[in-house]
Amino acid sequence: MPDHDNASRTVTVPTSDHGPVTVWEPDWCTGSDGEHQPGGYRVDITHASRDYEFTASTSRGTPVVLRACFEQRPFAEHPPGHVPFMNVEMDGDWHPHSSNDLRRLSESLTAHADRLRDLADRLDGLTNAFNATRRPTPGAATPRRGRDG
Repeated sequence: MPDHDNASRTVTVPTSDHGPVTVWEPDWCTGSDGEHQPGGYRVDITHASRDYEFTASTSRGTPVVLRACFEQRPFAEHPPGHVPFMNVEMDGDWHPHSSNDLRRLSESLTAHADRLRDLADRLDGLTNAFNATRRPTPGAATPRRGRDG
């Protein structure tokens, strides 16, 4: 189990390859055992924040469209490396993002929102056309009922 020292914001994690490793812990880190897995490798030590969930209101509830969290891997040997980044979950997989990557994602989501508005306008046209074919035409003869009807 990791040993937390809240006064100095450090955490000591027992690792299998470097013994106990003490690292500075960012204030946004949740400090869960999932991030500071005892007995793992030093390179696997990860700081992660709580998840930020982005939802959308639908006719069947409010599902999570995407999820994001701050993350840092202080001993990582490959990008995104030692600096904090935003990990974004989409389509069941996590994708590391820099601040510029997040801005590009935001622009992409804005474009998707514009496209959805265009589709809503098209749906209005389709719905109106459908409803127009179901209305009786003014002045058209109304079918007569028989004696029993």
